[in-house]
Amino acid sequence: MGVRALWQCDRDGKMFTSKKDADAYDKMLELAEAISTILEQNIDDLSDKQAENVGRVIAENKDIFANAFKGKVDDLQQIIKPEEDTENNVAQLNAAK
Repeated sequence: MGVRALWQCDRDGKMFTSKKDADAYDKMLELAEAISTILEQNIDDLSDKQAENVGRVIAENKDIFANAFKGKVDDLQQIIKPEEDTENNVAQLNAAK
């Protein structure tokens, strides 16, 4: 039996086979948390869950948002809601059968 090294993310326990991937994921979660905190402090009536969700979407797509901030607003169309993505994946799997 072989031995396989795994790295665990400090923030949510997700496991990775690459230290580089684990570190990148942890940094993304750190950015999402910072964004969420700023949103909660600056937007009245925003729930913790909503702030976390918005922070995570921005952090997961930081390069796309960076391009949008530089004037490439159309790049934001690349971001797909998870429900739509799941539906599209299911449709593609069914079509492949």
